[in-house]
Amino acid sequence: MFRSIACFVASVGVVSVSVLASLANAQISPNLPNPIAAANPLTATLSIFRSNMEDKIMNSAEAMPEAKYSYRPTKEVRSFAEILIHVGDTSYILCSNAKGEATPGMGAAKGSKAEIKAYLKGAFGYCDGVFSGFPDAQLNDKANFFGTKTNKMFILTQVGNHDALHYGNLVTYMRINGLEPSGGWF
Repeated sequence: MFRSIACFVASVGVVSVSVLASLANAQISPNLPNPIAAANPLTATLSIFRSNMEDKIMNSAEAMPEAKYSYRPTKEVRSFAEILIHVGDTSYILCSNAKGEATPGMGAAKGSKAEIKAYLKGAFGYCDGVFSGFPDAQLNDKANFFGTKTNKMFILTQVGNHDALHYGNLVTYMRINGLEPSGGWF
């Protein structure tokens, strides 16, 4: 009798573990990018995060009606449009710093929704080029972060970090205005 109960409990335990493992694996998207096989896996990892944030920011820029681009919850903070322009400016600044060249694109027109979206698209495209051509072997090369000596990995990390910070602002502005922010795989 004891042996039958032990076999039953063990069987239930094995089945439970199998079911729980299957459920846990189901939570991870099979479309999640995997940088392990990339030629430069460290830079690819940074770029995946950055790219995800940029997609969310572009979706937010599209979803917000142009009439709400001037929205700001209080007079002390940037408007929705000003945040988007700031994100574009900072992307150009950081990516050109990592690439070691003068900052492009800063003089582009940025008044209307279409101009702001085009500016963001240009800034994000510029960063795409920097990240796609950046070798892991140069991540520890010296860089200057607004007067502070650092390395290029720090600069490239800040691109995605900065985008994520301001995506949080955009989400708040959208929710206050009754809009649903974009999702994504993380």
